[in-house]
Amino acid sequence: SHLLVFLSLYFGLSQAFSISRAKDGSEEDAKAFLKEYDLEYGKLLNEATVLQWNYDTNISDYNSENAQHGWYKVTEYNAKAFAIADTFNTTGFSEDTKRQLKKVGSRSLSADESSELAEAIAEMGKIYGSTKVCVNEEECYNLEPGLTNIMAESKDYDLKLLVWQKWNDQVGRANKPFYEKYVELKNKLAVLNDHDDLGDEWRDRYETDTFGDDVIQLYKDMEPLYLELHAYIRRKLFEEYGSDHVDLEGPLPAHILGDMWGRFWNNLYDLAVPFPDRPQIVPNEEMKKQNYTVLKMFETGNNFYTGLGMYSVPDSFWDLSMLEKPNDGREVICHATAWDFYDAKDFRIRMCTRNASFEDLQTIHHELGHIQYQQQYKHLPQVYRDGANDGFHEAIGELMSLVSSTPSYLSKLGLLPGYKPEFEQDLNFLVSQALVTVSTLPVHLTYDIWRWNIFSGKVDKEDWNNEFWRLKLEMVGVAPPVDRSDPANLDGTVLFHVNQDYDMIRYFVRTILQFQFLETLCQEAGHEGPLYRCDFSGSEAAGAKLAKMLELGASLPWTVALKELTGTEKMSTRPILQFFEPLHTWLQEENARNGDTAGWTGRKKF
Repeated sequence: SHLLVFLSLYFGLSQAFSISRAKDGSEEDAKAFLKEYDLEYGKLLNEATVLQWNYDTNISDYNSENAQHGWYKVTEYNAKAFAIADTFNTTGFSEDTKRQLKKVGSRSLSADESSELAEAIAEMGKIYGSTKVCVNEEECYNLEPGLTNIMAESKDYDLKLLVWQKWNDQVGRANKPFYEKYVELKNKLAVLNDHDDLGDEWRDRYETDTFGDDVIQLYKDMEPLYLELHAYIRRKLFEEYGSDHVDLEGPLPAHILGDMWGRFWNNLYDLAVPFPDRPQIVPNEEMKKQNYTVLKMFETGNNFYTGLGMYSVPDSFWDLSMLEKPNDGREVICHATAWDFYDAKDFRIRMCTRNASFEDLQTIHHELGHIQYQQQYKHLPQVYRDGANDGFHEAIGELMSLVSSTPSYLSKLGLLPGYKPEFEQDLNFLVSQALVTVSTLPVHLTYDIWRWNIFSGKVDKEDWNNEFWRLKLEMVGVAPPVDRSDPANLDGTVLFHVNQDYDMIRYFVRTILQFQFLETLCQEAGHEGPLYRCDFSGSEAAGAKLAKMLELGASLPWTVALKELTGTEKMSTRPILQFFEPLHTWLQEENARNGDTAGWTGRKKF
């Protein structure tokens, strides 16, 4: 038939002839093409993902070359498929067929440039995963777990400075030539695919013309709360490190915020807890007492989802995942990630989990949220096997991390013996949550505004690092503890997401969305009382409501998916502000009592 000739010619022989057929193709031809594409694309994606997994869990030149070759085959196939999809006359086609065709493939760089780009990203991953920082002549550590533990637990200002400076020097400077090549080639690729630059491409993924302006407005709504939290944390750091190191009117030193990047402030909780005499809500000691091994932590996370009436992880998950850092000498990338192998069967997590770590238990609930989403949309064509937007995927993960942190849920697990709800403990909980949500908003925004400015060519290469710290000062109220103006530095790239080609705005969007999702699911679960006391774990009604949205994947615009769950098409700060309203009031009163003014020297008002 016409269709068989069309497919065999495309996949076997003459691309040009196939394209001419596509111009006259019916919607049935298009659907058959999409079906064939789905099968072949899924197969190639699976092969490339397996090769990437092999590299990430055993860093070597051999595995790197294999992974790059796997992704090159995906890219090459996608370019051919795009050439076909792009030529269908879709007038009169159904919206679904049109949407699928739009998501098929993309134009690609030349073979040499594609290889160069893949190599640049792989090299930065290798630098990130294998760099060791020596704290003395005998002790040298990778990021995970050694350096991470120092940044999280040490109160030694100078030790943390040494670690922070060496990490930024070693990783940022080594990354710089690769990142410059990455920017050049990713921009070229974005322009090939009808975008102004890579930043424009990233914003276009959100399918709203005003996306950039929208996120700025959302942050303006949140900024008063962030400013109060910043002033409160600054006072606590001042009390810990003294006036030599912390200025009560200035920005925060970048290296004493609890991790290497100042991204999450959860490790400042012990300093910041408003009522330290109240019963603990961070149950590390109880987890040790109850022998929360890595396996038990993952089983607990999995039970959380089955308790909602949702999918359990497949049996293969336990055999194939990397849940702990290997002790056989392999170099691995430890950054926790959830993996879909695109065959609707194989789902894994790569994570260097620590026994009896509450922080890691939260991360497990988060990563299993990604796995749940992937399982919910596994029946869809490959082009739809994704979140409604990148922020949705992250919002689901972080929502589950939030609910798994509630005193109510932890008491159900037996990790908070004798828990009874009361206001001072609520405030402790709200601070713990603000340190992983509210404090991250300007950080995530800054990373992407910085890159948007780089990608658009607004900033000269020699000023890339200065621009990074300018934005961090003006928007986040954070400054480097030592001079970073040497143009050899490129500190923005020492974060996994930046050097591995992820936008960060997804994490900004997720923080807004997770509280919209929370509000709806709490209503569905029949919760009564303040939103911050809601725990919908165990509610099959909430699980069913959520599953209805998750199973849509990317088959509809994200605004439609949002409406399916929440009844509104717009992102809104109302639920997150409502959740933190008691904390906002308390912070204003506490800061006023201490004589602290919100803001800092060098702040830029929106």
